[in-house]
Amino acid sequence: MENSCYQQTEQELLQNLGTSRAGLGAPDAAVRLARDGANELQAAAPLNPLRLFLDQFKNFIIYILLFAVLFSLLIGEYADSILILIILLANALIGFAQELSANRSLEALKRISALQAVVIRDGRRHRIAASDLVVGDVIVVEAGDKVPADARLIEAVRLKIEEASLTGESVPVEKHSAPLPGAAQIGDQHNMLFASTAVVTGNGLAVVTAIGMATEIGKITSLIVAAGEEMTPLQIRLHRFGQRLGMVIIAVCVLVFALLTTQAVLGPGLSEELFFSFLLIGVSLAVAAVPTALPAVVTIALSIGVKRLLAKKALVRRLRSVETLGSCDVICTDKTGTLTENQMTVRYAWTLDGETELHGSGYAPEGEVSGHVDPLVFRVGLLCNNAALEEEAGGWQVIGDPTEGALLVSAIKSGQEVKAGRIDELPFDSERKLMSVLVREDDGSLVMYTKGAPDQLLACCVDALSDNGTISLTSEIREEIGRCNERYGAQALRVLGFARKVLTGPEDFVEQGLVFVGLQAMIDPPRRDVLESIKKTQAAGIRVIMATGDYQATAVAIGQEIGITGKACSGEQLEAMDDQQLVDLLGDDTNIFARVVPEHKQRIISALQEMGHVVAMTGDGVNDAPALKKANIGIAVGSGTEVAKEASDFVLLDDSFTHIVNAIEEGRGIYDNIQKSIMLLLSGNLGEVLIIFTAVLLGLNLPLTAILLLWINMITDGAPALAFSVDPYGRDIMLRKPKAASESILPPAKLMLLGALGVAGTVVALTLFVLYGGRGNGQELIIAQTMVFNFVVLYETVLIFAIRREYQVPLFTNRWIWLAAIFSITLQFVLMYTPLRSIFKIASLSSAHLLALVLAALFFYVLTRLYGLFRHTDSKNESPLSSP
Repeated sequence: MENSCYQQTEQELLQNLGTSRAGLGAPDAAVRLARDGANELQAAAPLNPLRLFLDQFKNFIIYILLFAVLFSLLIGEYADSILILIILLANALIGFAQELSANRSLEALKRISALQAVVIRDGRRHRIAASDLVVGDVIVVEAGDKVPADARLIEAVRLKIEEASLTGESVPVEKHSAPLPGAAQIGDQHNMLFASTAVVTGNGLAVVTAIGMATEIGKITSLIVAAGEEMTPLQIRLHRFGQRLGMVIIAVCVLVFALLTTQAVLGPGLSEELFFSFLLIGVSLAVAAVPTALPAVVTIALSIGVKRLLAKKALVRRLRSVETLGSCDVICTDKTGTLTENQMTVRYAWTLDGETELHGSGYAPEGEVSGHVDPLVFRVGLLCNNAALEEEAGGWQVIGDPTEGALLVSAIKSGQEVKAGRIDELPFDSERKLMSVLVREDDGSLVMYTKGAPDQLLACCVDALSDNGTISLTSEIREEIGRCNERYGAQALRVLGFARKVLTGPEDFVEQGLVFVGLQAMIDPPRRDVLESIKKTQAAGIRVIMATGDYQATAVAIGQEIGITGKACSGEQLEAMDDQQLVDLLGDDTNIFARVVPEHKQRIISALQEMGHVVAMTGDGVNDAPALKKANIGIAVGSGTEVAKEASDFVLLDDSFTHIVNAIEEGRGIYDNIQKSIMLLLSGNLGEVLIIFTAVLLGLNLPLTAILLLWINMITDGAPALAFSVDPYGRDIMLRKPKAASESILPPAKLMLLGALGVAGTVVALTLFVLYGGRGNGQELIIAQTMVFNFVVLYETVLIFAIRREYQVPLFTNRWIWLAAIFSITLQFVLMYTPLRSIFKIASLSSAHLLALVLAALFFYVLTRLYGLFRHTDSKNESPLSSP
């Protein structure tokens, strides 16, 4: 029903809705309320903290560690199981704390609807809760009101509605009560009111046509609910990495267990004790292979990124979204309030004697005025004006119509600040498209000042004003004014004409016989920093697409000004396309979409995601919320609606588009640093697995026990891996192409590097193990294990600096790396030379042992440098490992 309400006559509308101008009767309203429910948006399911906490364990690597905990408990290795559990709980608590304030989009939408409404029932006015409105209620709206439900106007007096948050159009829409002849999109339904929009001027009488979830904002709510959570590229890569690593771990463990079991069966026999010892070896291998610290390292690295982004005026609402911007290759952005100021600004004034250019943007009454300045054209704009300008903490704001606010600012810029006394007013209406005021000047004369649409204004003019005085408005002058109007219109500027007439008495206050004064042209201007920001994103290989509810000419003009080029498509054209045609359109360099509705934005994002893109969506209005939720990363601007903020992953605290570039840079840097951490952890773990696996194949004792492996993986690996979180970023980080979502977290070249280093470390470690008693038992074996234990720590310290060279990071740019390395080595001494060594079953080493370890580490360092030189010779571009 509500979809055709704007096409019906008043009589048809009232009859179809079973109501009248006197409103519903109280009993009828009660029946409808019971039948249709309250005028409220459906509440989201409450956030379940327990489920949020358990979600932190959804990781294949964590599953392996949980299995290791269970098995360790079964065989009585309680110390191992407790240590693993502490690690897992710490990681889960960090993630839980960061995500506890997860999405509350529906609650924010519901808050918007918590309004009061003036309703006519039984022929009398009542003020009731907006939630008690029903379809068929007759409501009264006035300036300053929030519209409480979708409604069809049956009366409108100078009524203008601010619909930017719903449609994206920055200019208030003039409303009327006449039926529309055909189908129209939301932004063109000029006889309809929509819930959550605001009344700027005038008043009206309307019949409620939709409530609650049936309203346009309710449909947006449904879209938000339907938009599922997308996995971030990092989650995808880590999930894939964890699965592959898990399969390798299982295969190696099964192989070793089968090999040992077969040897026992063919040899002395397989006892229960041997069986469990072989299982313990398998678990030790699993623990060695799993980068135990990785979940915590990733979580903490992202948390550090959150703090760094906050310092750059970007508030992160979802932890794992931090790095997603690093993989983003498309930004789909709204225009109004995101690319533009959402503050109308006069750019030019024109008279017969010349053009004036006004600088500055927004409502701040600051900026130079250049060219031919005719004060009268600004004075008319000042006097034909009901707006007010106020300075608030966040800047200058206009109370009233934004267009009149722009005229007020232009008048102040030109030096016109004093208003004359107004005697009468002919308000603007949609038929005349004019507004006139009658004022008494200081000299006592009565003067009529008029503003309005240029064509309608010229029809009322007989003369024109120039520096030479009043002249006849000839056809040539009319054509000249028309050409100027068209020139401004081609730039998507909104043009108003201005005129005046000196009266002999109040009875002459009619819009005829006017003297044309000039034109003013205005626009909602781009933000000051947006051009440079878009250049940076494009240099980083990121495509920028504008999707707005505004008109196509305006969108194209703004796009050209800020560097968003390519083809344009209207919402009407988009509506006629199927999904494949939309994909083809996006592949054909279409970067501007105009007159789009929320469903269109979601379709655009879905098509881009189908094409394999990682999409960021920026916006500020209610209409942006579903797309913000659907996108891989949603970015709301700080002055936007609560709905947009709650649906987003990031909130830009001061609305600057520049901070999107900062966030992208931060996301890329975080990804690099997480990749460094993974390389460190995996290279160390690979060496540990090779050491144990090779020892088993050679029939040696275990060089490392499960608890020693856990210590290395979490403590001595963990500290340097965490220190990578604050490593400097490469200078070319914003000149690289975005990483594809399908790209492995460790490319083949880096895997080859890890393999080579792992083999070299294994050779050195097992040599130490055999030389210092690895074939023996008792204290001799403990010393050999302690030598391997300490060498692995030194081996991984060398890896820290080898990996940093791989990313061309200068040696002394991160003091935390050095502190982490010193911390890890210091802890080794604490373990060896305190009673803690009995818990870990290691020995105190002599100075000779320590010297041997230092020499072994130096030998391994030489091997890494030689390998780096080999790679450098083979491919200079691929291997910075050999660089100083």
